[in-house]
Amino acid sequence: MNRNIVIICETLYHGNTVKLANAMAKTLNCKVIGFEQALHNDLSKYDIVGLGSGIYFTAHHPKLIEVTKRLTQKQNVFVFSTHGAPIVGKYHNTIKAALIENNVPLIGEFSCRGYDCTGPYIIIGGGNVGRPNERDCRRAQKFARRILPEFSRDTNIVHKGKFVEVRDNECSGCGKCAAVCPMKVFEMHEGKSVPVRAIDCTHCLLCVEQCVERAISVQHSWGEAIAIAKRHGKRMTL
Repeated sequence: MNRNIVIICETLYHGNTVKLANAMAKTLNCKVIGFEQALHNDLSKYDIVGLGSGIYFTAHHPKLIEVTKRLTQKQNVFVFSTHGAPIVGKYHNTIKAALIENNVPLIGEFSCRGYDCTGPYIIIGGGNVGRPNERDCRRAQKFARRILPEFSRDTNIVHKGKFVEVRDNECSGCGKCAAVCPMKVFEMHEGKSVPVRAIDCTHCLLCVEQCVERAISVQHSWGEAIAIAKRHGKRMTL
């Protein structure tokens, strides 16, 4: 887990922007926290801070602007968002002005369409349906790698001969992976998660998504993926 970086993001609408935050956090191997947690924690311990939310009436969420005012000129910041309508204004201007006021350096910004069912979109059942999509998330990851190449990391790589790996020095022992895994791949031993049935892993990645410490890696080759399908092809859900 990279403890020099934090991404602050919260979505109060359809979860649009959090998808981007999680994608970038995976690339940068860092945590994603919400507005309230950010406002009640010491943010000065982070060298790099990501700030993201949906766009509410042409600007980021007011609480995110409040978070921005707690940052210092010793920190580097990147900004991201999802927006509904085609760009009719410079949606990041408000948060950028807050950064400038506190002399906080901005190292990059990213935005893409997000599902919107407000205003005239109600008539057609929403606009930008399905956005952000996988392509948008890959673009967000590419953005993160471009602005912070020294912190980018492929968390899917595991040691040779393994399908699932838990980095013991990073595991907090929260047990979320064991609770969420449908194949019961994980068991808790001495306060740490251990992949005791990695051969049963179906690569659903629920464990990776739930691990706030980014301590889990899952990797299969094409051949192994085919073998997974064959192995579970006739398996019945209990």
